[in-house]
Amino acid sequence: MSEAATDHLTAAARLFGRLLLRELDAATLAELRQDDVRLALAELDIPVPEDAELPALGQRFFELFLHPDGAVPPVQSLWHNGQYDGDPAAGVRRVAEAANLSMTDNARGAAPDHLGCVLLLWAELREPRPELAALLVQHHLAWAELALQHTLADDGFYGAACRATLMFVRGLRTSSDRAPSPPTEPT
Repeated sequence: MSEAATDHLTAAARLFGRLLLRELDAATLAELRQDDVRLALAELDIPVPEDAELPALGQRFFELFLHPDGAVPPVQSLWHNGQYDGDPAAGVRRVAEAANLSMTDNARGAAPDHLGCVLLLWAELREPRPELAALLVQHHLAWAELALQHTLADDGFYGAACRATLMFVRGLRTSSDRAPSPPTEPT
């Protein structure tokens, strides 16, 4: 894979992770309007919102990710164990610790196994520790489709972002399926 393709994968993981972790604000919106980002988003059919949309997007973020109707937030432990800080959270922490990374740097208080945190951690591990990035894909992304299923019908910014996130995760998982099996999670 070329260096440019790797850079794009890392940038995409960081963007999708950020969008899942916190509601869109003016600073992030300004970043989305940068020419290269705006063009990349257009290729993914993700509309860049207008300033006036920010309050409604804040409410939509709450409805889709913090308190989704008929679903739970995109936290692996909630999906697997019905409570926060289960085995999946411990597994993500172990992966981060194996790379000497802190889960608090970008998480802003989110659970370590929040889908956004997993994507951000994957982006940090992609180049320096590909074997740990592969562990995240194998053990901590398979549930993402279920966690975001309820967002796919949303016809706004977050629905488009989630559809692109799922395509991205599917691509990672497909690539991982073709690669040699990664080692088991660190203990």
